[in-house]
Parts: sequence; structure tokens; C-alpha cells
Amino acid sequence: MLFIFVEGSEINLSYDNVDLTYTYKCPRDEDGCTDTSDLDWRGWTVFAILMAAHLLKDIINGVKMIVLSAKKRHDIYFRSRCFIGGTLMVNVTAFTLYVSTIYNAAIATSNTEIIINSVVILFITNVDELFYDILMVINPHWVDRLSLEVGDDADADADDGDGQECADETGMNERNNDDEIALLRKNVAELHKANTLSQQEIEDLHKANRLLQQSNDDLKEQNRLLRDMLERGHDLP
Repeated sequence: MLFIFVEGSEINLSYDNVDLTYTYKCPRDEDGCTDTSDLDWRGWTVFAILMAAHLLKDIINGVKMIVLSAKKRHDIYFRSRCFIGGTLMVNVTAFTLYVSTIYNAAIATSNTEIIINSVVILFITNVDELFYDILMVINPHWVDRLSLEVGDDADADADDGDGQECADETGMNERNNDDEIALLRKNVAELHKANTLSQQEIEDLHKANRLLQQSNDDLKEQNRLLRDMLERGHDLP
């Protein structure tokens, strides 16, 4: 679909399907021509930001796949797949950047036009992801099963060296997890012991509080009896 934009940006006015915009105006009563385009550095800056935000990830992943294909610890089949896939990813991304640049240079006459054209081209490059989303809606189990099969094939293509490295790393992670679990269990046991002691201390405090309340009640009763005796003593002749 990107070839349509390439054809539209051709500098050949003899074709009717060319979208080239001629921005120079040459009045008959003047010797010179003036450029009527409002496109400036701000539009190209936004264009560069959009391209980097959408395409830089694919370029990096493609380069990583190419670098991975050069490592001899993988078999030839896996290396070939990585090289072909990485090369295609880098080429498609570079072609998208090329198409966006030449098309905007040919027809964009303002900052808003260059942004609109860039968004349209980037949207077209994401059509495959839209179809993937449609398949996920129609039959998500089939897509997940296919993805798992592809992932299993990719894991099977790695040699024993990678498997040993992954196994060592997995074993180290498991040992670290075991140590962390043991430490957590120890902390939980200490907290449980501290909690038991705290509950015992709380019960002792409640018991002491009840004794104090009982003693306070006894003192109040004794005080009342003393007041009664004093009052009776004052009443005697």
C-alpha cells in the first residue's frame, strides 16, 4: 500500500495520478516567483518526533535480530530466521520512513498537512496489527494456541548452551526465591511469637486492671462507711 504514496509523490506532471503540489507562484507582471508554502522547521520537527516514536522500536528490534543471527551458539535454521526477519523489519521500517519523507516533501504545504500525512501513513503500516486484533476478537483461543506453538518452536531452535544458561539462571532465581521464602517464614514466626507475647501481656494488663478496679471499689465502700460513722458521731448528744 505504501507504493501508492510513492507513485503520488513522483515529480512527473504528465501523469494524472501524481499528487505533487507546486507551491511557487509566478505572476505575469513580475519577474520573480514566490513560494506560497507555509511549511517550516516546526512541521518537520513534529514529523521527526512522530517517525521516531512509531518506527524506532521496530528498527531496534530488527537490528537485535540481525545481531542475534550472527551468534554461533544457535543453529543455522534459527540464525536464518532471525536474519531474514530482522532484515525485513529494518527494510520495511526504513521504507516507511522514506515514503513518509518524500510524500510530505512533495505535497505538504503547511505544518498541519505534514502531520496529517504522517499519521495516515503510520496508520496504514499498522493494518497488520488491526487484523491481528480482529482475529483475537473472532477466535482468541486459536490465536493464543498458534502463538504458543511459534514460541515453542523458537525455544526448541536454541542450542544446549542457551538452555544451560537459562537453566543456570533459573536455578539461581529458584535458590534466591527459596532463601527469600525461608527468611519470610522466619520473620512470620518471629512476628507470631511476638504477637503471642503481646496478647499475653494484654491479658495480664486486663487482669491487673480488673484487680485495680476491684480495689478501687473496696476503697470507695470503706470511704462511704467512714463517712457514715462520722455523720453518726456528730449526731450523738
